[in-house]
Amino acid sequence: MKVVPIALLADMFIPGKNFGITSEKTGAGDAFVLMTLGFLFFLFGAFAFAAWGFWKRETKPEPHVQLLMELEHAEDEPTAPQAEPLPQPKAWEQPADWWKVK
Repeated sequence: MKVVPIALLADMFIPGKNFGITSEKTGAGDAFVLMTLGFLFFLFGAFAFAAWGFWKRETKPEPHVQLLMELEHAEDEPTAPQAEPLPQPKAWEQPADWWKVK
């Protein structure tokens, strides 16, 4: 393990010293950072635009799509079964509540 003197480490944080790094060597790095940030902001914008489109499509559908959605919703609603009328009892039958005490 190589020991680095503390004085050398302290020199790294002195403003104005560039330690042999010139602007010619950092131009590509700056361009890379700017391009990466631009790409990330582009992706963020694309996702935001897609989410806005999905939201708009669901809240304000076109008329023909809204009609289809209403028809589909109407089919899902349960309808009450039609009750058939009870047949008239025969003369010899007792009433249905014959066992109840009056």
